[in-house]
Amino acid sequence: MRAYAMLLGLALTGTYAYAAHVAVASVGSGRAETAAPATFVETPVWYGGVLEPVTVRARGESPAKTAAARRLLLDQVPARCSHASPAHRAAV
Repeated sequence: MRAYAMLLGLALTGTYAYAAHVAVASVGSGRAETAAPATFVETPVWYGGVLEPVTVRARGESPAKTAAARRLLLDQVPARCSHASPAHRAAV
C-alpha cells in the first residue's frame, strides 16, 4: 500500500510540475526591448593612505547632570515578568 501512495505522489508531483512549467513558459518574458549599454564614468579611486584623525567634541555638561543621568540609566533594577513560564516542560 505504501508503494502505491509513493507512486501516486510522484505522479501528481510530476504532473503539477509539468503544468507549472507550461504555464510559466506560455506567459513569455515580458521584455521586448533591450537595455541600453551602460556608460563608463571614470572616477578617482582612493587606494589607501593615512587619513587625518577625527576628533569628537561633546558639550560640557555639569557633573551633577551627568551623575544624575548615569544614576537614572544604570542604577535601575531590571523588571521581571510576573507570569514567567517554567524553564522546562514535562514530557507528555
